[in-house]
Amino acid sequence: MLRLSQSVILAQGWSRRFIAFFAGAIGALAMPPLGIFPAFFITMITAVWLLDGSASLAPKGIHSIFSGLRQAAGAGWCLGFGYFVAGLWWIGAAFLVEADQFAWAMPFGVLVLPALLACFTALGFVLAKLVWMPGIARVLALSVGLGFSEWLRGHIFTGFPWNDFGMVLGSNLYLAQFASLTGLYGLTVLTILIFAAPALLGDNKSRWQAAIFGPILALMLLAGFGMFRLSSPDPGTVAGVRLRIVQPNIQHDLGFRASEKDKLITHYLALSDQSTSPQNTGLTDVTHLIWPESPFPFILSRDAQALARIGAALPQHTILLTGAARLGTLVKGEKQSPVYNSIQIIASGGTILDSYDKVHLVPFGEYIPFGNLIRSIG
Repeated sequence: MLRLSQSVILAQGWSRRFIAFFAGAIGALAMPPLGIFPAFFITMITAVWLLDGSASLAPKGIHSIFSGLRQAAGAGWCLGFGYFVAGLWWIGAAFLVEADQFAWAMPFGVLVLPALLACFTALGFVLAKLVWMPGIARVLALSVGLGFSEWLRGHIFTGFPWNDFGMVLGSNLYLAQFASLTGLYGLTVLTILIFAAPALLGDNKSRWQAAIFGPILALMLLAGFGMFRLSSPDPGTVAGVRLRIVQPNIQHDLGFRASEKDKLITHYLALSDQSTSPQNTGLTDVTHLIWPESPFPFILSRDAQALARIGAALPQHTILLTGAARLGTLVKGEKQSPVYNSIQIIASGGTILDSYDKVHLVPFGEYIPFGNLIRSIG
């Protein structure tokens, strides 16, 4: 282990960049749909050793300090770039909905976006390097530095919280329960701490207990807390409330074809009317019917015929909560009304009772970053 750590610490140039990139890419295996969470050990252990290999921050002049921060930022960016390229490949699907128009831009989405997101990882490495010191403390420095940069990634520019490091543990039902106390970003700090701890095996033999038993004990305690929380007595049903959630399993591009409007509505209504009870009571005992995000290839609030069909299928006591694109108010100076990705509440008869607009939008899929600037240059 000592020899392996030294090979990473002493790596320079392109070897160092490739090590960081592939360590990050391996970490993406810990995310859904694969969920191979031990892969994240490789990512975080390598992160510690890459920071160890950055120039020392000992008092050797301002040049040495900036050299260490620059090397830390470079290693963090390469690791983050590998992680996001491997983990966010699905964003490319947005460019294939109308492939004849947008397929050419797919490389920009699947490479430029990870390149931008990797800047947050680079920032996390820099913050960790600012307080880097020998021993166990440097693992804590990495967890705090990267934890803060992950929180920032989830909030700045509407936020992009997908594939947060905390979801390595959050993908497991038992391990995820600790988020009930700390939230996702508290779980993120703990995740980094657990998966970076085995890097201490590269120091010396005196720290092997903390490097091995520390993560094992932490995972056992998290799992124990999760099992205890999930074994609590079932609170039972809420009086007078019965939900039905519809998962239509529709091909991605089909949901964006206006020509499929009638077929889609028929499909949704047919699934909604199916009951798992032996009596097959349809919607008669359902109070809240829930459809997924953006199920319609049209503006629902502007389509009286579609609203009438949906409203006629809803009993008097049933309301529908559905995703839908919503047109906003035309802003002075703009040629088109803004379009929002919303949740809309629809009552029997087709009346829209309320709407809520999504805040965290997917870059390229739901909005174009710096769209005004891009449109201004064609």
